[in-house]
Amino acid sequence: MPDTSHHLKHRLRAGFLLAFLTLLFSAASGGIPPGYYDPAAGKTGEALQIALYNIIKGHTVVSYTPGVWEALYSTDPKPNGKVWDMYSDVPGGTPPYEFTFGTNQCGVGGGGVEGNCYSREHSFPKSWFNDLSPMVTDLFHIFPTDQYVNNMHSNYPFAVVGTPTAISLNGSKKGSCATPGYSGIVFEPIDAYKGDFARAYFYMATRYENIIATWYANDPFADAVLDGTSYPAFETWYLNLLLAWNSQDPVSAKEIARNDSVYKIQNNRNPFIDHPEYITAVWMPAGPKPEPSAHVTGFTSAAGTPAYSAIQLTWTDATGAVIPDGYLIKGSSAGFSAIVAPPDGTSVPDGGLNKNIGSGVQSCTFSGLLSNTTYYFKIYPYTNAGSIIDYKTSEPVPGATGTTTSGVSVLQAGDIAIIEYASVDTDRVSFITFRQLNAGTVINFTDNGFTSPTTVRVNEGFLVYTAPAVIPAGTVISWHNGMTITGTGWNSATPSLFAFNESGDQLFAYQGTWGTSQLLLCGMNAGNSGWITSGTALSTTSYFPVGLTNEVNSLTFPEKNGNYNLIATGTANALGSLAANPLNWTRSNPVLATPAWGFSLNNNTDINQNATVFHITVGTGEVLTIQPGISLTVTGNITIY
Repeated sequence: MPDTSHHLKHRLRAGFLLAFLTLLFSAASGGIPPGYYDPAAGKTGEALQIALYNIIKGHTVVSYTPGVWEALYSTDPKPNGKVWDMYSDVPGGTPPYEFTFGTNQCGVGGGGVEGNCYSREHSFPKSWFNDLSPMVTDLFHIFPTDQYVNNMHSNYPFAVVGTPTAISLNGSKKGSCATPGYSGIVFEPIDAYKGDFARAYFYMATRYENIIATWYANDPFADAVLDGTSYPAFETWYLNLLLAWNSQDPVSAKEIARNDSVYKIQNNRNPFIDHPEYITAVWMPAGPKPEPSAHVTGFTSAAGTPAYSAIQLTWTDATGAVIPDGYLIKGSSAGFSAIVAPPDGTSVPDGGLNKNIGSGVQSCTFSGLLSNTTYYFKIYPYTNAGSIIDYKTSEPVPGATGTTTSGVSVLQAGDIAIIEYASVDTDRVSFITFRQLNAGTVINFTDNGFTSPTTVRVNEGFLVYTAPAVIPAGTVISWHNGMTITGTGWNSATPSLFAFNESGDQLFAYQGTWGTSQLLLCGMNAGNSGWITSGTALSTTSYFPVGLTNEVNSLTFPEKNGNYNLIATGTANALGSLAANPLNWTRSNPVLATPAWGFSLNNNTDINQNATVFHITVGTGEVLTIQPGISLTVTGNITIY
């Protein structure tokens, strides 16, 4: 792509002189060539970034295969000669495994388990720049890493993980984002290497300053990180993160040696390893911002959706000489006096009644609240991030109150899914709720079946669950015969006539009154040949009822026991579809142990194990990712909104 006009102002250097100086300096010390950064002297901000771009552009491009593989031998060896994998290394400790160059290099496939082989990790995901050259082979952002953990990172942004859904053996994590400004799935390396990756990102923004403005449109995760400009290139929330990681994890001897090694191959350098001070000179030329000039105005509350468990807050952005980078909203049900002002220099992560919102959004909703309860909120504008975050806490801090209404949750088919069934003593059942259950919400269970698609049987048993408090979406609720039920919400440990027959039985969850006004939520049939379609239904058999859809909100399998034990992170749509297919269950006639589930509901479904569904829906704002080498078999339909 041709340079834009402002990129043409660069110094021409005689080829033979540059080659001579490079050769002379490399032979002498392998460090920074004399005069290399002279064109950057005295510049700050975007002017400095452009000067650095002109210095490091036009590097020698290596091939992807074998060029990158061969380069890693010299760029990424540990002192013991093993592969320096930042996703498995344990600085100062013993890593769980180590790779040998060549011997443990991934070929076709591989990486099904951690420690299997190492691959070429584009720390700045290649989908963000459409796999194009020269970015796809630029060694300054390509590192040797475990293939399994590489797949875990995928094309998610680097950021701080709140609730992890996957953790590598050295502590690298994937999960929901806890960094203010973003709520999607992210990947977090260990602290010792956060600065390495931050400086790689600053390099990418500078080396490709002439084209990075277009990359945001290539991938939704790129759009979350990049702002569609050449400068500053990154969204405010992400720039704050990179600045914080750069500060927290300074340049190491590893990076300096790698910078020299890459220079010998590509004939360019990462300026932010040679001169870390360039980072603040480029992206914070005036130094850290001072405290915001003013508080927000019009800070008010209103009922959220649903009103019994959600409160919406709105405001008008603060104005003045110093505009906030974001806002911290802190809440309490005990009163304004219970809200402690945040101290400067310590970021408060999202969680509980704390929420960070970027400047310009001007609204947020707190969900999962107790019904019939008054909540108190204060909002604090701030500038900067991490160790230099600066909150405005001077009084009067704007406050707002809101009160949730009373009420219980009215559910519909698919809002919960049965994920465990056992008919071999002791009887067991577990379900997951894909919606928040308000306190007092009642869900009934019965082993009565249907004598026709529309006619119920009434001579068997019932089990009742009443939510004892607000139950967050994604919660697994379990019952087994004889359990201690105090505080659990279950009405009985040994409900009369409610017992699963090992010769086959059915189970239905519903709200309302059985036989007159039941609203079916989900169902299952186990231990026999499945739903019947003709003849007389016995206590161990049932017709499939009107109101449910097989393999969407109900399932059947011939074994006596089973539990869903597959992908546990994603949207309610996807997880409900996965749980409704018996191929995604562990099933047997002998007794099975109840799994230790850890579900995480969010807008991103990462299919990282082979799975089968009948029907799957991808709604607006949802992302379905199928990892390389993984099969998602859809026997029915895919619906996209």
